[in-house]
Amino acid sequence: MVQSRRQSDRSFSQKVRERLKKVIEKASYASRYHELRLKGKHPLRLLGTPKDPWTGTVAAGAHILSGRFYCQGQILRNPDHEDGKWQAQEIWQAAHLNSNATLNPLWQQHIHGFGWLRDLDRVVDRKAARHRAMDLVASWLQMFDQWDEQAWRPEVIGQRIINWMAYAPLIMDSNDLVYRSKLLNCLARQARHLYHVGDEELRALPRMQVIGGLILAGLYIPYGENWLKKGTGLLNRAVSQDIFADGGVSSRNPEELYRILRDFLMIRLSYRTMGHEIPDKLDAAIGRMTAMLKNLLQGDGRLSLFNGASGQDAKDIAATIALSEELYSEHPSSNGEKSGFRRLEQGSTILIQDTGPPADVGMSRHGHAGTLSFEMSVGKQRLIVNCGRGNALSGGVEADLHMLSRSTAAHSTLVLNDKNSSEIREDGLIGRAPSVVNSNLTIEKGHNLLETSHDGYLARFGLMHHRSIYMNETGCDIRGEDILEEQGNARKRVEGPVNFDVRFHIHPDITLSRQGGADRLLLRLSGTEFWQFQCSGGELSLEESLYMGAGGRRQNCRQIVISGPVIEAKTVIKWSLRRIESRD
Repeated sequence: MVQSRRQSDRSFSQKVRERLKKVIEKASYASRYHELRLKGKHPLRLLGTPKDPWTGTVAAGAHILSGRFYCQGQILRNPDHEDGKWQAQEIWQAAHLNSNATLNPLWQQHIHGFGWLRDLDRVVDRKAARHRAMDLVASWLQMFDQWDEQAWRPEVIGQRIINWMAYAPLIMDSNDLVYRSKLLNCLARQARHLYHVGDEELRALPRMQVIGGLILAGLYIPYGENWLKKGTGLLNRAVSQDIFADGGVSSRNPEELYRILRDFLMIRLSYRTMGHEIPDKLDAAIGRMTAMLKNLLQGDGRLSLFNGASGQDAKDIAATIALSEELYSEHPSSNGEKSGFRRLEQGSTILIQDTGPPADVGMSRHGHAGTLSFEMSVGKQRLIVNCGRGNALSGGVEADLHMLSRSTAAHSTLVLNDKNSSEIREDGLIGRAPSVVNSNLTIEKGHNLLETSHDGYLARFGLMHHRSIYMNETGCDIRGEDILEEQGNARKRVEGPVNFDVRFHIHPDITLSRQGGADRLLLRLSGTEFWQFQCSGGELSLEESLYMGAGGRRQNCRQIVISGPVIEAKTVIKWSLRRIESRD
């Protein structure tokens, strides 16, 4: 039995000290003293440029060229112009923290990080692409060459350094020597800022972005030896703290794992290209992370939708894995125990379950209240899903949907009284949550039994949630059991009725219909394959749902719900999914 525990939140006094520290740091970064610390030797050129192994999208590049920006399936239009186009100066004014029309923080980070250069680099008209890129960079330099609270956040600087250097041919191919000089000097100044601030108690992806920027600056900018040395030291420490033994990451977000792995591969290629020894911990981490990434893929080659992850592009994921496997002759396997993701796979059936508590409070801003939820695919077809990640780039209804997508009810698991198993606080972090999650996977002659439990409802309802899932040796027979069990005298303190809903969100491509009695349904996959769903221990119903796992698109779908009251000391809900004979 594997037991995962969540660390408690920081004490009030710790929070006060950290807040005071940030206020002091903010004042110091805006001071004359810090400006002097950023002065140094002025680089005249780059020693080389890192190779970005991945390409952007032509469509996104076309939007940028035409004066718009594109991210996560969303187009950012200028509300002040009928055609929605942004002039270079206008986008930076809107992205300024003190602007009257401040952009969503995620849009700010995307714009300031310059990751969109990857898309602009795909534009066929190279001359137009270079002109647009240099126009945007020059305008940025006019506004943000000095320290700025948003534009100079360490993780944003890390992304910007990497992207400016990787796409130097796009932004530096200019006869304007003043512009080139200012750009190179700004790169060095940003690297010096990262050298002084370090990783600033950041964790997971933001931390790796800072370290990646510092390392690449040290490799490719003249006089950067100290930056490289410090970045390598920070990398070794971060790998030990944020990359688990099974290759998972401390944020428990599959998409962050994928993005960190891509950064690590670029960093590794840069060490080798520039003739430096590759840190052993980096090599080992890449191997473990590649194994874990494969462990989190559904049959369509895309990511499972846990803790804020989106599916991502299957071809890009395959290219990432191929590049990693090209560099290493052998990769370890990953059982997902430490990361809290267990995979059952037999035949063409894949089932992946979240068997860990949410990430620690400080890393939970994108986390979901989906403990013990699972996703299932058959071949390349997703069958049981979580709702995915709502669009956090927009306000209004979309912002509300983003918060709803984090709720327990948006996941394929059990919910009590329509309350989240983890508290999603007003500041976006996950507060009270399951503190202990148990899991045990038994495999015998191809038969899989995964037994799990969590205490997220114990304090409020006096009940432990146990979930067992069995998969036979062919993957054609899935049987599940959800148990609500009273724990000691805790149940006696609960007032009022307690009702359960066991939810199974169904992918939009699956057709659902009633079959015979009130306890069974027929699920038709693409083509002529059928699965039968059957249950006992509660009332079966069909409800509407939303799927947001396909590149930011919102799709209507349905969900199977088993509902009922908690009356006994031990309430048992059974369900099954079985492949049945194909029908012509």
